[in-house]
Amino acid sequence: SDNKLQGQIPTELCGLYKLEDLFIDTNDFSGSLPTCLGSLSNLKKLYAFKNRFTGDVPSVLLNLPDLVEVGIEENDLTGGVNQVCAWGRGLSIWADCSELDDGCDCCERCCSDLDSSC
Repeated sequence: SDNKLQGQIPTELCGLYKLEDLFIDTNDFSGSLPTCLGSLSNLKKLYAFKNRFTGDVPSVLLNLPDLVEVGIEENDLTGGVNQVCAWGRGLSIWADCSELDDGCDCCERCCSDLDSSC
């Protein structure tokens, strides 16, 4: 967290199969969240907020049986909150919500451009 890292996430990170918590938040990462994150079968927490990620949230994260917390707010991700909400499973989700999303019932924290606390 908050290490001033930039660029894309190296795919070598996805070889850390025993990794349980991945805190890459508050950096300057860009590009898409790599789909190889779906190979981190022990992952419980993914904090990727406050970066410059683009593209869709990889649906392969759904296959991670132990994943309980996902923080992806304050990025430029597409697909909308509804895509993330469709995951269900009692995940604790922090995501960006625009006025077009009509809020986010499944999100524990719902950020928008109007929310100064995010």
